[in-house]
Amino acid sequence: MRLLHISDLHAGKSLGRINRNEDLEYALSQVINICKEEKVDVLLIAGDIYDKANPDHESQDMMLDFLTKLHTEGVHTVLIAGNHDSYDLIRSYKHLRRIAHLHVIDRPCKDPKDCILKFGDLTVACLPYPSERLLTHLHENPHRSYTEKVANYLKVLAKHVESARYKVLLAHLMVESAKISGTERQSTVGEFYALKLEHIPECFDYIALGHVHRHQRINRAYYSGSLYQIDFSEKGMEKFANLVILEDELQVKPIKLDIKRELHEIKVGPRENFSEVLERLRGMRGIFKVILTADMRDMSINVKKKQIEEILGDNLVRFEIQPLNQDNGERTYEPQKVDLISAYMDYYEKFLRQKPSKELMEEFIKLLQRAEYETHTA
Repeated sequence: MRLLHISDLHAGKSLGRINRNEDLEYALSQVINICKEEKVDVLLIAGDIYDKANPDHESQDMMLDFLTKLHTEGVHTVLIAGNHDSYDLIRSYKHLRRIAHLHVIDRPCKDPKDCILKFGDLTVACLPYPSERLLTHLHENPHRSYTEKVANYLKVLAKHVESARYKVLLAHLMVESAKISGTERQSTVGEFYALKLEHIPECFDYIALGHVHRHQRINRAYYSGSLYQIDFSEKGMEKFANLVILEDELQVKPIKLDIKRELHEIKVGPRENFSEVLERLRGMRGIFKVILTADMRDMSINVKKKQIEEILGDNLVRFEIQPLNQDNGERTYEPQKVDLISAYMDYYEKFLRQKPSKELMEEFIKLLQRAEYETHTA
């Protein structure tokens, strides 16, 4: 049995004025080629199909084209929802099973056995992103912590796969010790929502995870990572799909993906030869963020900015000016990368001179998740 594990497609992602579907489509074409060349039986997609709960029509068209092409290659596809996805939108794809080898689990099921899929000797237990609100709605004890609820659900899933020859867990969640890239939503990757690896039953031969964008292995668990560089915190990061061969012994072979447009963060210091900087930029390709460190009294700042904009054009999505020697001792936050959890903790400690309790932080994160959900479904 040959599987391919991918995740975190984020169709519809934009970076500044640049739509990233071109980058995703390039990666998806490689996934289809891998499925052909490696004779893949089942493709596992571990959530975050879309970047927003209400994706644009172009993004949906691209995904449907990808899924139907897999069908023509005889590949079965198992797809689960991630925290960026709309449960209801993903559920609507279930109807494609009638005309394509597409198997969709849109949310954690009230009866966990409904989250089990079988393909001959292979059984796949699926756990789409388990929002706390949904877990509580499934009659879980509201007084249990989030990780206790998830661990309990996984135990029940494991019981339904015990008799299978090959057992795979496909899930969208945060595991303790995972190295995040910085582009994941902060409210879903914090320590309060990180599951200990020992809470995942040992019966699974392969644990296919989505949610974290950095490709990595954590003992028995594997994050395949995002298919392209989502934001500048992923600059320089290589991207992979995991080929999984289930035989007498498990084989996991990461297959490197080509990146269509690399993300570059260019820092320009006050003592650098600016003409050389411009010449270097002329020879580069990709999408750019430029940070210019300068004395704010320097009258040439606007001229330098204009010269950089003329060279990079629409590929320059962020231009930041870093004031020279400005350090007032206060912690600052980039607007594009503000971590509201850290900001709230800093605020609390500064004004109340003590750290917030675990219970308070859990409530804060619940509110933050609710706000993020409502923002992305508006």
